[in-house]
Amino acid sequence: MTQHELAGSDVSASYISLVERGKRLPSGRALKILAARLGVGTADISGVVERPESTGRVRRRDLVGRLVAARRRWEGGDPEGALREFRSLVGTEPVGRPDDVYTESQLAIAEILGALGRADEGAAVLLRMLDALAPVPRAEARLRGLIALADLLEAAGRVQDGLRYALTGSLEAAGAQAPAGAFHSWYLLDALTRCAYWSGCAHWALEAGTGPQECPADGVLPGPRAGIALHRALDLWDRGETDRAAGLLAETARRVTPAAGFRLWEAVNGRHALLLLDRGEPAAARSIVERGLVVASVAREADFPLWLRTAEAVCAESAGDRDRVWVLGEQLSALPDSGRCHEKAAALSEIAAACARLGDRERAAGHFRYSAELFRRAQAYRHADRARERLAGLYEMRN
Repeated sequence: MTQHELAGSDVSASYISLVERGKRLPSGRALKILAARLGVGTADISGVVERPESTGRVRRRDLVGRLVAARRRWEGGDPEGALREFRSLVGTEPVGRPDDVYTESQLAIAEILGALGRADEGAAVLLRMLDALAPVPRAEARLRGLIALADLLEAAGRVQDGLRYALTGSLEAAGAQAPAGAFHSWYLLDALTRCAYWSGCAHWALEAGTGPQECPADGVLPGPRAGIALHRALDLWDRGETDRAAGLLAETARRVTPAAGFRLWEAVNGRHALLLLDRGEPAAARSIVERGLVVASVAREADFPLWLRTAEAVCAESAGDRDRVWVLGEQLSALPDSGRCHEKAAALSEIAAACARLGDRERAAGHFRYSAELFRRAQAYRHADRARERLAGLYEMRN
């Protein structure tokens, strides 16, 4: 049988030539076509067309393929199946196993466990990974592990534990012989800024100097840079520098998109609306909230739009709609306490303040009390103190 006869109308003769010379690895569909033409099974010819390459290269290709397949299972809604596959990859013999496959698998395992609410297990995976990686020559892998650990702990509501590892990453990056690339530097600075803000020491992130400080003047803002800007703006707002905070939040909201992550995008827009309300601009705030909720509805996001709903409640308070404020307050209170409970605590503080302005001091006191407890659980002690101070102020007004 000639190459043209074997190729037929389904594949080209040149493709058959490449396969015969080991220059092309046929797809599963091509194997079935060739096997049918030759009257044999695919197993009978798969060994003949295998590319002549080293065992290490074949092994790497196989492992990377399994890594990609595991990630697809995760993204397809099968986290437990993905966990099994990633753990299988981690358990392969270290001899000949590429370091990057091992690192990616460990990071994926920790991220999945965190998403499943098993942060302690995820942290244990990352700590074992870090123990096995010396700072030199595996500085980049360690830095990624430290960033992942800080993110995981902050997301689990352990902000000071997260800050510890973000600071460790900052110190190791500063002392490394080869500086971290801009990509990892921004992710590290994002984790450090976030954890430092919620820990009540936002100035630590400014003093650390862990990454590039300048952003392009225009264009879409990547997620890490938007996260840094958001928490710097929140710190300015807390310190009474509302004009600077408003300018930074407005610029961030203009440049960030849902592609940076829905949770971040809605937090930027919701916080921006709240700041506008604080500055006496209810119409602009309401416009942001309405547009944001439409986007959330069209995108069918599973996550509750925490900050957009909080801003909606404060908009309702400015319009004198008590019932809407109370309904939204109850919805926020009913959200799970697991995960970023410090975010929930901050949102409840805004709802509590709205209730207080409406004269409902009992409901406001309940929200402030719950907020302070959530802040305490999240290790956000300075924010907890502020919530208790506002609660004490309510009691003084009542007395």
